[in-house]
Amino acid sequence: MDFIVAKLLYLENPNQEEGFLSQKKAIIVGRKHLNLVGKKIFLDSDIKSNLKVIPKSVYGNTLESIIGAIYIDKGIEQAEQFIIERIYSSEFIEELSDTDYKSKLLKISQKLKIKTTYKVIKREGPSHKQEFLVAVYIENIKKAEAKASSIKEAEQKAAKKAYNSVF
Repeated sequence: MDFIVAKLLYLENPNQEEGFLSQKKAIIVGRKHLNLVGKKIFLDSDIKSNLKVIPKSVYGNTLESIIGAIYIDKGIEQAEQFIIERIYSSEFIEELSDTDYKSKLLKISQKLKIKTTYKVIKREGPSHKQEFLVAVYIENIKKAEAKASSIKEAEQKAAKKAYNSVF
């Protein structure tokens, strides 16, 4: 999926810089987007599970499995067609495009030549249901912190707080 999306983005945007293409690809193949697309495609009854509530990530994982099955059974062209129709041009991309505060913070930090770093402050909970507390530092001064069920999500939340309070 990464390869196909990267190819499509490059062919559609041959004059764009690498950062733009990387950011767009990250949104399209990102877990949040795949979970939303998977939830739209699959009914809860389509997914066999012993769990009372199906976690969001199962929808994205199922979607990736379907793409793999299409590739193995029908080849790269059919897999690409599925990705184009269902994932590459989904209605969720626009709403997710404005949520990458880590990239926004990095961009402005580079422009202003200031150092921005992230640090996991605390991990809590059992391994299957951990919660992470992440802090963002600008010029070695803690500017914000946030909790989430993944390090990436906690970094995004902390970046949003820092971005909105500092800039």
